[in-house]
Amino acid sequence: MQVSSDKKYSTKVVKQTLDPVWNYEFDIPVDPTTRPINVTVWDKDTFGRDFLGEVSIPFKNCFDRNAGGISGGIPRHYRDPENMAQWYTLGKRAEKNNVSGEVQLKFGIVEEHIRNPQQYIDVWNHYFPGSSASLVD
Repeated sequence: MQVSSDKKYSTKVVKQTLDPVWNYEFDIPVDPTTRPINVTVWDKDTFGRDFLGEVSIPFKNCFDRNAGGISGGIPRHYRDPENMAQWYTLGKRAEKNNVSGEVQLKFGIVEEHIRNPQQYIDVWNHYFPGSSASLVD
């Protein structure tokens, strides 16, 4: 996973499977000016690695899954039971790439305690004016 041009995060290699599961968590400090969060998936072989696909998620859209996949998702604490993971379809880097598959990602705010969701929404709307994040009764 690459969040900026100089910082990368890696998982361990899952060997001999066509359906790998990583179950990794990364605590990655970001701020609202962060460029898109880029996730690239590689297959490691004996003689190198093969590109499997990538996805780029604009920072302002990382909570869309909390609104059923539409814009305006509610930012939530990572451990909040209402904070949902989302599947992203891997895309090609170039037309010649043979890409298929998905990666499931979950974003969240990491703090010692879970705040009232409205507090997260207020901060989110401050950094992203015009955001439609809001609680629905």
